[in-house]
Amino acid sequence: MSVIGPSCRLPCDGSASCGCAAPKKVEKIVTRAAATASVTALAAAACTACCVLPFTLPAALLALAGGSIAVLDHAHLWVTRLAIAAVIAAWLWIIWQWRKTRRPIARTTMALMIAASLLTIVAASWPWIEPTVFKTLGIVKKKTVSPNG
Repeated sequence: MSVIGPSCRLPCDGSASCGCAAPKKVEKIVTRAAATASVTALAAAACTACCVLPFTLPAALLALAGGSIAVLDHAHLWVTRLAIAAVIAAWLWIIWQWRKTRRPIARTTMALMIAASLLTIVAASWPWIEPTVFKTLGIVKKKTVSPNG
């Protein structure tokens, strides 16, 4: 015997007169339970975002920043070469434009190009400057030891 209602062995057409059909009262209870569960899940997700996010967001951002810095550290050589090529190309472009027009070069252009050249020189010489800068700032860079010796 079924818990929902009397059982029948005949094919059920879903009508209320058939003993196999679930009573309407049970359907309402199931629908309300599903709606309550959905609302509870949404409330839990909202509370999680509201309460946990302030704790997890800074950690996630720091991890992202650390990973980005590590990638940039490994990309130093080719990015520096690209910067050197860009600065040289910019100087050649400025010289070519100056010869073509015979106009004086703007002060802001010269200031920016001198700053770009100095920063590129510092970036290119960083492997030689780094130990002094780290020592001055009190940063100790550990040497990695290979497992072979």
